[in-house]
Amino acid sequence: MAHELLVVGAGTPALRQVTPVLRQAGCNVHRLDRADAAVELLQGTRFDIVVAHHPFEGMALDDFVAAVRSEGSPCRDSGVLVLVDAAAFDEVGPLLRQGVNRIVAADAPCDKMLDAIADLLGTAPRRSMRAVVQLELWLAQGVRRQLTVTENLSATGMLVRGATEFPVGSHLRFELLVPGLAPPILGEVEVARHTDHLRERLEGFGGRIVSFVGDGQARLQSLFASR
Repeated sequence: MAHELLVVGAGTPALRQVTPVLRQAGCNVHRLDRADAAVELLQGTRFDIVVAHHPFEGMALDDFVAAVRSEGSPCRDSGVLVLVDAAAFDEVGPLLRQGVNRIVAADAPCDKMLDAIADLLGTAPRRSMRAVVQLELWLAQGVRRQLTVTENLSATGMLVRGATEFPVGSHLRFELLVPGLAPPILGEVEVARHTDHLRERLEGFGGRIVSFVGDGQARLQSLFASR
């Protein structure tokens, strides 16, 4: 099934480069200039991701986000990515994890924008799976360890309960104890985002798996294929 993306506001050079790539990957990309027109469309149409270039015309950003996340909105649980001009960063920052999932500079290179969109779409289907995971952050002062559980898991990422003390961008070694698999799966995960507690009813983080040790990825994929 194709992913549906809505872009609201003026285009950017990076966005113009990214759009053909997304379409080639099977995404349907729609665009509206005004936020009020977008809200009217969003009241009856679901999009997987809403990309908003702030500032835009027709509505304040916080009102726009509130409309997207309102009760009964088809996009209440969709990804919201805001592209922001440097002068408006302070205005947008408080909305992060309060309805906005990602903020990217409007003049950021296209690969950074693609990374944010790919992360929100999820590069592999995630399964609801509880697995014990030990996380390690190596510092000059020593090792910080945290034992917790996953809420869902894929071959490319995981949603982890708790462990919010690790900042976004941290690279953590992980040891994953998956039911039905032995020995544990080892690798490295990057903290991609902290969860939006109000929307997701979960305090934790979404992580992008950077690498596996040995045949860990193949074993995990084999487990998913058998379920």
